Amino acid sequence: MFALNDELFTEEDDELDFDETGFEGEESILEIDEEEAQIDNGQVEDDPTLTFQVYHGRIRNKFDGLAAMEQAVDKILRTERFIYPIYSDQYGNDLPELIGKNISYAKTECERMIIEALIDDDRVTEVDIQTIDLIETDTLMVRGVCHTVYGDIPIKEEVGLSNES
Repeated sequence: MFALNDELFTEEDDELDFDETGFEGEESILEIDEEEAQIDNGQVEDDPTLTFQVYHGRIRNKFDGLAAMEQAVDKILRTERFIYPIYSDQYGNDLPELIGKNISYAKTECERMIIEALIDDDRVTEVDIQTIDLIETDTLMVRGVCHTVYGDIPIKEEVGLSNES
């Protein structure tokens, strides 16, 4: 039995939660493997796509390649630029600048902003925006494909043009 945020869990509770993750390789909770940390000439090899699968606030597995790149694209499209000091001024997007703008201007700028946000990542080779449709009076649906060195990632992003705060 163990406590997490003042809740008591048994090992059986943890196993049930663990089995519901749906992740491949879920049986191998993050384990640090000395062999995976390749050391070349005294420096640790750094894989820019290595990231973690998180489920209910717990790291369940690590993964890289296309799956990690999908997460990176999603994160870029969800992160507003210049807001979070942990990111460089080149990370994220400027989509909130479209709030209050007219539809025709927003469609043109939305395409440019998404392409610029994604193409800044060195692993992205090209971004094709296929359609930008008005789905509500103040919401655009952007669909396209982000071509990366790991493969193609479909883009489906809603862009709000009204201030919901």
